[in-house]
Amino acid sequence: MTMQNLSGPIIGAVIGYFTNYIAVKMLFYPRNEVKVCGHKVPFTPGAIPKGKPRLAKTVGTVVANTLLTEEDIRQRILSPETEDAVIDKVMDELSKKIYVGMGRICSNYEEYGDLKMNLSNAFTDQIMESIQKIDLKNTITTEAGRVIKEKVNGTMLAMFLSDEMLDSFIQPVGMELENYIAENGRDFVQKEVNQKIMVFEQKSILNLCEEMHVEEEKIRGAIRSIYRNASADAVNGVLKNVDISSMIEEKINDMKTEELEKMVLTVLKKELDTIVNLGALIGLILGSLNTVL
Repeated sequence: MTMQNLSGPIIGAVIGYFTNYIAVKMLFYPRNEVKVCGHKVPFTPGAIPKGKPRLAKTVGTVVANTLLTEEDIRQRILSPETEDAVIDKVMDELSKKIYVGMGRICSNYEEYGDLKMNLSNAFTDQIMESIQKIDLKNTITTEAGRVIKEKVNGTMLAMFLSDEMLDSFIQPVGMELENYIAENGRDFVQKEVNQKIMVFEQKSILNLCEEMHVEEEKIRGAIRSIYRNASADAVNGVLKNVDISSMIEEKINDMKTEELEKMVLTVLKKELDTIVNLGALIGLILGSLNTVL
């Protein structure tokens, strides 16, 4: 085969290759409008830079209405796999000791100590308030008198113990006890409260539930129910306030042309290279047919 016979297919292949190569490049180049002698050069800027607003709007609409619908989001969030993963994570957190969770609220150990002290004071105040509502003097006088009368009932001593006599030595005891509690009761109560807090913070929520005979499956079921209700409400609320189409459109419009080109090439580089190579193949075939004919 002579060079003359080969020249047609080779030239056709070269023309087809570079034609498609230029066509692909013209998708992105030139990036800006080109003018010569005040006149705009045709096909400038490139197809994608020129049509970026339309592309952004179309992509946003397609994604929002077809690829990422409200039902798709709801199904994914409420899928068994997602639910189980969330429940396992919550159960893991509930299995940790209470002081670990409380420690996350505080920025340092000193703050955690202050938090425990505030909790201790609050509990102590509530207990002391309840104790002070009890009329200890009258309660002790009444109850002690009743018990003594029951003990001596039917004996000779009952003849000598009148109500006034019982009150005369029981009331001072009740008064002294009331005064003692008023002066020293808080220290005693707070000491006990602090010990209870120390024991309490070493337990986990699951430990406390177990002590109350609440089974783990019931806890998991409760978490699942809360998650489903919260997720459904969250999806409805978020999607009402979030316009996915507009977000995507705005995101693409804010992208630089270079970034948009890189994104497109990341997805379609092989396909665009195939188009360029097909141009060479078609040119080769047409050049060969031209030579044969």
